[in-house]
Amino acid sequence: MNLRSRTRKVIAVKVIAIRVIAVALVLLSILVVAVLLRVTGMHRIRHEQVKVRSRGAELAATISLPRWGSGPFPAVVTVHGSGPRRAQDSRIVWRNLVPEGVVVLTYDKPGVGESTGRFEEVRTDTSEQQLRGVAEDVLACLEVLRKHPQVDPKRVGLFGGSQAGWIIPLAGDVQKDIPFSVILSGPATSYGMEMYYSSLTGEGQGLGSGLSADEIEERLNTYNGLTGYEPLPVLARSTTRTLWLFGERDIDIPARRSAMILRELQGQGAPFTIKVYPNGNHNLVDYATGTELDFWPDIVDWLREQQILK
Repeated sequence: MNLRSRTRKVIAVKVIAIRVIAVALVLLSILVVAVLLRVTGMHRIRHEQVKVRSRGAELAATISLPRWGSGPFPAVVTVHGSGPRRAQDSRIVWRNLVPEGVVVLTYDKPGVGESTGRFEEVRTDTSEQQLRGVAEDVLACLEVLRKHPQVDPKRVGLFGGSQAGWIIPLAGDVQKDIPFSVILSGPATSYGMEMYYSSLTGEGQGLGSGLSADEIEERLNTYNGLTGYEPLPVLARSTTRTLWLFGERDIDIPARRSAMILRELQGQGAPFTIKVYPNGNHNLVDYATGTELDFWPDIVDWLREQQILK
């Protein structure tokens, strides 16, 4: 065999090897995507883009639905915490609830992402007016979701965390027929006290006061600063069945005090269910290990107990 023939043979072998590797990589990519879809439940979810009008703005919203069946399904509007949040920031909600058979609406806040209007950070002195405005946006989304052909309008509730702990009860105070809500790490104290608490803990961004958790609770007993929005009257007259989840190691909101307030209201007949995770932080992650707490089964079980999920 001459040199030219040997060279051609080597080139042919290399071409075949490259093609085999390319095919193997494609098959591997398909397998990886299939596994990811299976693990995340994405293969069971589809999305619809809608516009919601509220307070002169047009909110860009996404409705995430099960791919199977035609409903009618229960549903939730996801209520954001503080900051310029977009619909995609709540993807953890639809990733966990849609595979269980719950339709989820998420949206971009006014002036954020694809939504028109203007975004405003909530301030203590104007907190009640601002939070009530956000509650209007939530109710506008609720109305759109109730009209969806695959949603059971009698099983549409609210789901949110952090600042949503003020907003969700305000929405329920306006519209009394909201059947249920789920609130994660939501404060039941005044807006001013929550800000004071955050300053004492450092909220994960500063040194804070250096006080222990018990010492901080003592400081809250003597707080006499700006109150801002005070949720107690709204919570006291709430008729919405609500699941409240807290992490006892939360340094963003006064979880211990909030749970105490809610238990007192529960004793007076408020339809609240309260669960505290001893090692949980604000994001319901184990403060020591950084692993997410297994709280989603608790939410699904509660929805079944309330006959929202059947």
